[in-house]
Amino acid sequence: MTGAKRLAKVEQEKEEKRVSDGKELTPLKQGLALEDVHFGYNKDKEILHGINISVPKGKTVAVVGPTGSGKTTIMNLVNRFYDVDSGRITIDGTDIRKFTIASLRNSVGIVLQESVVFSGTIFENIAFGKQDATLAEVEAAAKKAQIHDYILSLPKGYETEISENGDTFSTGQKQLISIARTLLTDPDFLILDEATSNVDTVTEEKIQVAMDEVVKNRTSFVIAHRLKTIINADKIVVLKDGTVLEEGSHKELLNRKGFYYKLYTDQMVLD
Repeated sequence: MTGAKRLAKVEQEKEEKRVSDGKELTPLKQGLALEDVHFGYNKDKEILHGINISVPKGKTVAVVGPTGSGKTTIMNLVNRFYDVDSGRITIDGTDIRKFTIASLRNSVGIVLQESVVFSGTIFENIAFGKQDATLAEVEAAAKKAQIHDYILSLPKGYETEISENGDTFSTGQKQLISIARTLLTDPDFLILDEATSNVDTVTEEKIQVAMDEVVKNRTSFVIAHRLKTIINADKIVVLKDGTVLEEGSHKELLNRKGFYYKLYTDQMVLD
């Protein structure tokens, strides 16, 4: 009955607004920008209040802030899981609502807090976003994601079957598979949403090495709670209650001794 209710709820959802004659998104030339973005999941409660963030091509911009500040909401808007209430999000100066959803989402790679694996082989899991991928391409992605050696240690290597609950792998290893899958698709724009939040310290280091490889020379949004993972970002944007409080490099923000300084020093004490 629970499953049937969930299916019924999905069936009742409205279709996404699609642009029938939308543009096809071409390779990124300048970057992505949020311009005076206002948004709320409910009309009577606004979550984002006039957000302005620019992500130049090839740069990594980290978005930090307390729970509920609007970090993940920004990711949802960039992918057009929801549309802004006012303002706009642009890629190379063009409102993303003018692009086809397929071309927009094919250009964006996402690594979430909760890693996703499917029933099937390891090869099929990594190649999920690129069905014509060769073994050599999959192995190259796995090497960059720091999971290749572990896969080779398994009796069947890349042909090892993964069960639906993914119990062949630890949480961190599943995350590395997710990162390899994203690397293989070679997205123009990358979003890493709390990618190290659910793993132990040793695995976090491996994931951090993989993430550094992923964002190298790539236009990236990194959404983070653990601030030590984003100190090398080109720019850090500090959100609180749906507004931008501060932005700058890690060093600049520490020197200001504002909200970011407090967040960072509090975390260092806890760590």
